[in-house]
Amino acid sequence: MKKSGKYVRKKITPSDNTGFSPQLTVTGNREAVLEGCREIKEYDDGKIKFSIGNMTVCFCGNNLVIKNYGNDYAVICGEFSDISFG
Repeated sequence: MKKSGKYVRKKITPSDNTGFSPQLTVTGNREAVLEGCREIKEYDDGKIKFSIGNMTVCFCGNNLVIKNYGNDYAVICGEFSDISFG
């Protein structure tokens, strides 16, 4: 996007881009970065469930925590035993 001769960065959010797909990056069974999350549906030390548009993603395991939570992203840490989509 160009404004007054300068380029301005615009963050693309799921509502701005109909082709947007949430992304999940998993490192071993200890850390995951979820981009495109809209809402935390459930949260305890054994289960964390997020809304990602018209789907959900659920992390199950031990000592699960949300390390960082920001605008459309979350970093989940712990010992994952299962990651499922619904």
